[in-house]
Amino acid sequence: MSKRLAISTMCAAAALLAGCHKGVPEGQVAATVNGEEVTLQELNTEIQASNIPQGMDKQVAQQQALQHIIDRKLLLDAARDKKIDKSPEFQAQKQRADELLLAQAYARQQLAAVPMPTDGDIQKFMADHPNAFANRETLQLDQLRFRPNPGDLKKLSIIRADHNLDAVAAHLAGLGIKFDRVKAGLDTGQVPTDMMKEINNLPAGEPFVLPANGILTVNVIVGRQAISSDSAQARQGAVGAWRQQQFTKLIGDQLKSMKDSAKITYQNGFAPPPEKKPGATAIGAPAGAK
Repeated sequence: MSKRLAISTMCAAAALLAGCHKGVPEGQVAATVNGEEVTLQELNTEIQASNIPQGMDKQVAQQQALQHIIDRKLLLDAARDKKIDKSPEFQAQKQRADELLLAQAYARQQLAAVPMPTDGDIQKFMADHPNAFANRETLQLDQLRFRPNPGDLKKLSIIRADHNLDAVAAHLAGLGIKFDRVKAGLDTGQVPTDMMKEINNLPAGEPFVLPANGILTVNVIVGRQAISSDSAQARQGAVGAWRQQQFTKLIGDQLKSMKDSAKITYQNGFAPPPEKKPGATAIGAPAGAK
């Protein structure tokens, strides 16, 4: 066999071998979908974002996550074929998703930079928030729960003069507002300290209002039970809460500085309303009283 023929034969064999392995994932690629690679980094990101049951086999988790990625890419191809990615609605949603993702990444970076508290910081924090630590309790509540319509809010001013839950219930019924009367519990550790101070300063049996996700509750405390906690767990909780408090202040200060230096203009009717401090309000208090 001549040298030229040998080289030609080798080239043909190499081309055939390459053809046989075309499209086979290797190295940092887990799969290909219509020629598009799914990298191991993409697969790991999918696994981290998924709700993987504890103790699940790693290989099974990878296989399931990979199938989710493949399904998504196939749907993406179908959407692009129909030009859905070019629509104004999709572009607006994509912009929002991209902005949220980047803002959240920035927030995580800032939180990671918050230092660990000193022993003095922890002791002061726990002393400043007795409702979550030394004096933490479960409050037993007699509670009225209802979701008011926008037109109901002005009518509700009538219940400000009520000083017991039966009177509030009668007024709500008279206004045609449907409500449920239930027994409920409230962990004082889940309530902002300033709000808890307001609740504790109310006369015994005085109703107070707490808003939650569009639902209003009118509450009366009918019992209290102390919550005991392990000192190590309490300290760990204080560390996390202290760092979260520092992070919230840090981001708030940064945003204020950014807004002060930014040029922001509003069209008529779009300016934000004056800020109101959230809190629990006694029914008998004037509107906006704290």
